[in-house]
Amino acid sequence: MVPSIAIICREIKMSTVREWAASQNSRVLKAVAVNNRGKWKTTTQMTALTILLATRDSSLTGLGVLVASGVVLLYVSAGLAIWSFAVYMRKIWRVLLE
Repeated sequence: MVPSIAIICREIKMSTVREWAASQNSRVLKAVAVNNRGKWKTTTQMTALTILLATRDSSLTGLGVLVASGVVLLYVSAGLAIWSFAVYMRKIWRVLLE
């Protein structure tokens, strides 16, 4: 539940920030351009969700390790989400303070 909340909050905040940046100058927009951290976050997030959704079938057995790996990837994705959000915010503050 906690990683999901972190990921959702980050997505809402970044969407808002990117929309705002689009109305500003190109330096601000460049500060929120997609980077590798965001791509890694998305990759781990989609992999975790795929694993967790695929293992919901209760008729399958021996999925404990697979479910655990999906949960771990979800937490990794949440960590990457928070980290990438902090990096984006730092870049924006640098541009705004110049």
